[in-house]
Amino acid sequence: MSDDNWPTPMPRPGDGDGDETSGLDASVVGVFAPRDEPVETTAAETEPVPAGPVAPERGRQALVVDDEPAQIRPTGRRRISPLSWIGGLLLGVWLVAMPLTSSVTELRQNTQIIVMVLAVLGVNIATGYGGMISLGHGVFVAVGAFAAAYAVDDLALPWVISILAGAAFAGAVGALVGLPALRIKGIHLALVTLGLAIVFQPLAKRVPAFSGGVSGRAVGAELVPPSWFGTTRWAEGLYRYLICVAVVALAMLIAHHIINSRPGRAMRAVRDNDTAAAVYGVNLVASRVNTFAVSASLAGLAGALGIVLVPFTSQESFPFTESLVLYATAVLGGLGSLWGSVLGVAIREVFSRIGELLGDVSGLGPLGEFLRLLDEEQFVFGVLLVALTFVFPRGLIGLFNTHRSDPVPPAARNRTRT
Repeated sequence: MSDDNWPTPMPRPGDGDGDETSGLDASVVGVFAPRDEPVETTAAETEPVPAGPVAPERGRQALVVDDEPAQIRPTGRRRISPLSWIGGLLLGVWLVAMPLTSSVTELRQNTQIIVMVLAVLGVNIATGYGGMISLGHGVFVAVGAFAAAYAVDDLALPWVISILAGAAFAGAVGALVGLPALRIKGIHLALVTLGLAIVFQPLAKRVPAFSGGVSGRAVGAELVPPSWFGTTRWAEGLYRYLICVAVVALAMLIAHHIINSRPGRAMRAVRDNDTAAAVYGVNLVASRVNTFAVSASLAGLAGALGIVLVPFTSQESFPFTESLVLYATAVLGGLGSLWGSVLGVAIREVFSRIGELLGDVSGLGPLGEFLRLLDEEQFVFGVLLVALTFVFPRGLIGLFNTHRSDPVPPAARNRTRT
């Protein structure tokens, strides 16, 4: 075979004439570059960094070459804004004061709101961190609920194991659903997941042993608190509240560690540019399947905790519109942020309560007729989504995040070792 017939090898990072550098490839290098280890370079290996195309972003690593051995150091410093401190303080106060000032019914409803953060977080993992638009996460919530109910009733497993089984089964289903993401992405993947949400209800009716069929499934096993905790209805509600808050906090902590681990960095690299990520050794199949599995597990965990609060579930509780609401809530709070999921759920509930208060106002004539629309939760959420999308296109989390960048001067970036 002549030399002309040999295939052209794929260029490696740093190859090429002049100082042409791919910004997307550089982003993947920044994701996988070691944080604290020195990097030995020579003048022949180091090219000047162009000043114009790409500005250092949050979490990006910059190579500074001086008379000393080159070091990789972060170019951005995360600074927590005063709004973040205030928001965290208000959230902590609410979590402590809410069970002490609520009735049994209000305590259960507020706990359901807290649990819903996990479902929105699952959407955020898939879309905000993995770059895969999912409009069917309501299915994983339902699968987690049905699996936990089946485990605790039919298999007579303890509640702790049943909750974990619901999350694990939903994660396995999510991994299977994530397989189409290997071939399609973008709007086509969104349509596939939306189709799954649409067909779920008629499909669940045909599996009565698992879902309870048309009438739904009641859970006979009871979650009884210890005798020292109390036997009143309020004590039982408080016991379930503490369990759900602890599980949600632990799940968010685990999600934080996953996102900041090497698989999490691979997840974000695939989101930014899958071709460049593959060049740098990322397993695209494993990354995408794992992303969908983790996001579905979080949603399934929300469904399993829902069984703890209300020992009944039905396919009628999970229409395909529920999946759209979960996605919209994640976008409203801010994609690519764990706390954006919390903020999205919180702002949705706050405006729903405001709508209920304004909807009760009477004696205002035509204005009162309009205000009665605010008593409809879907109307309030729809108006809120449209309005805030124009005002905060990146989500409300942008109000709480401020970053201070310390860009490297061009003169320092262009110096090389001799």
